[in-house]
Amino acid sequence: MEFINHNYGLLKQHLSHDFYRQLLCQNTNDTQVFQNNFYGSDAKKSCEEQVSLFLKHPTHLRLNYVSDNATKNAHQKCINALNLVAKELGCNPNSKPQRGTLIVLGLGAGYHIHKLLSLIHYTDVIVVESDIEQYATACANIDLNSIERECKKRHGSLTFFNPTSYEQLIDQLRAYVIKRGAHTLVDISLYRHYSTPLFDQVYTEFKQWRNNLASMWGFFEDELLGLTHSIENSKLCAVSSHENVFDSHSNIPVAVIGNGPSLDKNLKKLRQDSANMIIASCGTALGVLLKEGIIPDFHIEMERTPANYYLKERQLTDPRLKDVVLITLSTVFPKLINQFQHKIVFTKGNDLGSELFSNGLTAIKPLFHCNPTVTNMAAAALSRIGFNKLVLLGCDYGYVDPSAHHSQLSDYFNSASDLSQAKFDAELKVKGNFREYVYSSRIFNEARLAQEKLIKLTPTLDVSNTSDGALIIGAKPLDYDNIAIEASEKHKVMHDVFTYTQTAERARTSDIDLLGEAILFIKALKNTVQSALSIVDILNELNLAVQALYTSHNQINKLLLSGTIKYVAATIASHINHLPTNLWPQYVSKTRDYIDTMLAEVLQKLSPIVT
Repeated sequence: MEFINHNYGLLKQHLSHDFYRQLLCQNTNDTQVFQNNFYGSDAKKSCEEQVSLFLKHPTHLRLNYVSDNATKNAHQKCINALNLVAKELGCNPNSKPQRGTLIVLGLGAGYHIHKLLSLIHYTDVIVVESDIEQYATACANIDLNSIERECKKRHGSLTFFNPTSYEQLIDQLRAYVIKRGAHTLVDISLYRHYSTPLFDQVYTEFKQWRNNLASMWGFFEDELLGLTHSIENSKLCAVSSHENVFDSHSNIPVAVIGNGPSLDKNLKKLRQDSANMIIASCGTALGVLLKEGIIPDFHIEMERTPANYYLKERQLTDPRLKDVVLITLSTVFPKLINQFQHKIVFTKGNDLGSELFSNGLTAIKPLFHCNPTVTNMAAAALSRIGFNKLVLLGCDYGYVDPSAHHSQLSDYFNSASDLSQAKFDAELKVKGNFREYVYSSRIFNEARLAQEKLIKLTPTLDVSNTSDGALIIGAKPLDYDNIAIEASEKHKVMHDVFTYTQTAERARTSDIDLLGEAILFIKALKNTVQSALSIVDILNELNLAVQALYTSHNQINKLLLSGTIKYVAATIASHINHLPTNLWPQYVSKTRDYIDTMLAEVLQKLSPIVT
C-alpha cells in the first residue's frame, strides 16, 4: 500500500482535486479485476509485446528547418549556420533520437512507458488519460516517481493530462510547449495504448495538431516591418475597430472570392449574380476576376511585404478599381493603401502595430482570426463590419490535384509571373466539402482551422461553402449553382460604404516607448547565452526566455522576439537529437557564437526605430 500511496502523492500534483479524490476511493480488489479483464493474466507481457509492435512501425514526427541562403532574416541566417555545423558533424536525421517527446495515449498498467524509456532516450513524457481505473491500475504496477526521476535526469519532465475533449487537450499541449519549450515539438512519438474516440482523433490528426502547434510563431523582421508600416499608415488613413458599421445590411450576401482551383467553374454565375451580390476579392483572386470582367466591390489584402504589392501591381493599379473599397490591416505596405481612394483599415490582433493605438482616446479592437491567408482576413473583417451572410467561392484550403492548386486563370499558371514558381505539396489528407477527401498543405489546413474557429465564435455568421475543397465545420456545403441570389439594392449598400470611408474618424496613436524594454531583454539574453556551459544549458536559456516573454506584461517583447527564439531553439533540438552526445561540445562552441551574432543583428535592426 505504501508503494501505491507514493504514486498517489505524485499524481496529486497533476490531477484536479475532485479527480484525485475519486482516485483515492478506488478499491484495490476492483482494480485487480479491472486489470485482469483489460489485459488477461500478464499485464507486463501484454504491454511489452505492444511496444515491440510499435517500434517496428513507430508513429513519429520530426521537425526541422531547411536553409535559405537568400534570406535577410536574422533567425534564418542563424539556422543556416547551425545546419552547416550539424551537417559537418554528421547529423543523421533518420537516426534514433538522443532526445525526444513521448506522448502516451492511455496509462493502463504503465509497463509500456518503462519499456519505451529503456529503449529510446525520451526526455519528456506526456501521459493522456482520463479514466480513474487506468490511473489506479498504473499505481498498483509501476513506480511513477522513478519515471519522473528518469525524465528529470534527462533534462525533461513527466506530465499527466486528463482532458474531456480534443480541444481541451490541444489547449493543454499548447500551454505545455510554451512552458517547456519549442524543442518538445521537434521529435515526437505518439503511442496509443488503447482506443477511445478521443485517442483515435488525436492519433488520426497527429500531423495536423503538431503542425498547428508549430505554426504562426512570427519572427522579428516580420513584426518590425508591420510596426513600421503601421506607424506610417496611421498618418495616412483612418484606423479603427469598424465594429458593426454596416449591420443594417447584415443579410445582403457577400461572396468571398479565393483563388482556389474550384473558382473557375463558378465564374459565369458569379458574373450574373454580381449586380445583387457584394463581391469581395481576396489577394491574387483579383487578377482572375478582372480577366473575366468582374469588378469587385471590396478587395482584401493582408500581406505586409512590399513584394506582395509588386507581385500584383498591374492588377492593383487597374483603373477599373477606382471605386473598389480596400479592406486591409495597418501593417500592409503603405503604397498599397495609397492606391485606393476608399479603404477600411484594421489593426491586427497579436501584432505590434495594434500597440500603437492602445493608448488612444478610443480603444481600438484588433481584428483576430485574420491569419494565415487573405481569405481568413476577408471573413473576419466582413463579419466585424456587419456582413453576416458569407458565400465562399474558391476558398478551397486544399486541392484534388496538387498540380492544380489555384485557379487556372491566376498568375500561378502565368510563366511570366513569379507566382508560377510556387510549389504546393500534398502534405495532408483532409475531409472534402463535396468528396471523401482532398489534399492540403500545412498553411491551407491552418487557414481552414482558423475559419472554423471564427464561425464557432461568431454565432451571427451564416457561411455557405461552395468550394470543391476542404470541409469547413460550421459552414454549409452548398453547390453554388443551387444558390439563388435575390434582387437587392446593392447600390444603396455601397453608397453607405463610400460615405463611411470618407468620414471615418482617424485614431490617435500612442507615443509610448515601444521598444526600450526589448533592447534590454536582448542584451540580457546575449549575456546568459554566452555564460551557458553546455548545449542543453543554451537550449534551457532560450526556452526560459520564451517563457518569460509569455508571462511578462509586455506584449510587445513577446510579439517581437518569441518567434525568432523558438525557431532557433527548435533548430538546435533538431540537431542535437540526432548527434552523438560526444559531438555536442563541438556543436555548442559555434552555436553560442551564432546566437550572439543573431542577437547583435536584431539590436542593430532595432536601433533606427528607437532613435
